[in-house]
Order: sequence, then structure tokens, then C-alpha cells
Amino acid sequence: MPAIDPSRLERQIAHVMEVFDDPRRLQARCLDLLEFYAARVRQGANAGRVGSLRSLGVPSAVTRRLQQALVERALRAPYAGAMAAETLWSSPVLEGRALAVALLECQPVAALPDWVTAWSHTAADPHLLETLAAGPMRRLWRERQDLFWAAVALDLTAEDASTTVALLALEQVIPDLEPDDLPRLFAALEASPVPGAGEAWRAYVAAVRVAVRRSPSEAARFVVDEIEHARPGASRLARQILADFPPRQREAVRQALRLGETSVLAP
Repeated sequence: MPAIDPSRLERQIAHVMEVFDDPRRLQARCLDLLEFYAARVRQGANAGRVGSLRSLGVPSAVTRRLQQALVERALRAPYAGAMAAETLWSSPVLEGRALAVALLECQPVAALPDWVTAWSHTAADPHLLETLAAGPMRRLWRERQDLFWAAVALDLTAEDASTTVALLALEQVIPDLEPDDLPRLFAALEASPVPGAGEAWRAYVAAVRVAVRRSPSEAARFVVDEIEHARPGASRLARQILADFPPRQREAVRQALRLGETSVLAP
């Protein structure tokens, strides 16, 4: 990987931006720039959760500056930005798709749920699912909470990658929920299937864990109800997050677990 020369980087980015209105050429030039700054040392096998996409290991200073230039242009030319986003999403590397998500966040807010749902199916990497939740879905929450809740309710029942994004988005916004919104949160979780495994399960546990910190009493009531209704995965969830509860709520959840196990063993 060559050293980052700011003046050279600016020339390279200017070269990319010359073809912003031509999505295919824009994608090619973005990928050329990213390849130029790619790390030449392979990541180890234990580098963390990975999907099927290759990461180039481009320094964040490079991707951040390129993203800034693309977003600035997309804000002035939304249609060209949408075309650029779609084309960059087809990139074979993680960094290219991350740029696409940044461009997606510039699109009209009413269009975001459909884009996010469609892209989640082809994200091919858990980090991109997190980026969709932290970017476009977070913007949806800030600007159209009614649309956010409708999108989350729909995606939570989908039982595919869009469910993971919805749960990750909930994890993002739970700390900022108004008290009156908490029943809506737990109602949405109750109405959806409990994920069985993988990224969706991790996101589900993380979201409920944040809910415990936000409102221990309401979260405990939710978990106890899940156990009492013998929902698949409820006991497993309770055991994983038991230590997150304050003593009073922890004992209530523990008691529900004991009763649940007794009812299973009863003839």
C-alpha cells in the first residue's frame, strides 16, 4: 500500500468525480482508486466475522475522503447519485459497497425502506448489514419515525437478512426512545419470530440487551412473557442476558426459567 499523499489523493478523487454521471465508469474508477491503496498483506483467518465479500483493507482516511466527495455530488444530483449507488452496490469488494450505502443515505427518505430491504438480501457481509442499519435506517428514524416503525415491523417478520438489519436498527435507536415508544418496541418483538441462529440471533440478543439497560422492568416483563408462552428461543435468550438485569428483575427472570423447566418436565 503506497503512502497517502494528500495532493495525489485529491487528484485521484477528481479523476473519479469526472465521470460521476456515468455509473459504470464511476464504479471502475472508484475500484481502481481503492485497489491503488489496498493493503498488500492478507488478513489472518481470525480477523473477525466475515462474509463472502473481499475487503481491500484501504485506509479509512482514503475511503472517508472518497465518500465525502461522492456524497457532496450526490446531494447536488440525486438521480445520478441513485444510479451511482446501485452500481457501486454491485462492487465485488466491501469498500465499494460501503460507498454505495453512503450514497443511499442521500436518497429521499420515503424510498429508504425498500432500498434497505432489497440490499440486505445481497449484502453478503455482516458489516454491511450493520452499515445499512447505522446509516439509512438511522436517518429514517431521525426523519420519519412512523415509516421507521412500519419498516421494522415488516422486516422483523421476514426471517431473512432484512430481519437482521431491522434488529440492528432497533439496537441503534433504543437508547433514544421516548418512554411512550417502549411498548411499541416490545410489541414489535413479540409479533415477530425469534431468530434461530447466526447474525439475526446475535442482533436479537444485542437489541434486547440494550432494551434491558433502557428499561429493566419492561424488558424483564417481555422476557418472562416469552418464557411463559414457551416461545422458541426464549429460555436461551433469558440465560444469555440474565446477568444484564438488576437483582430484582434477574430473580423474576430466573423464577420464570425455573417454572418453565418444571412445566416441561411435568408428565
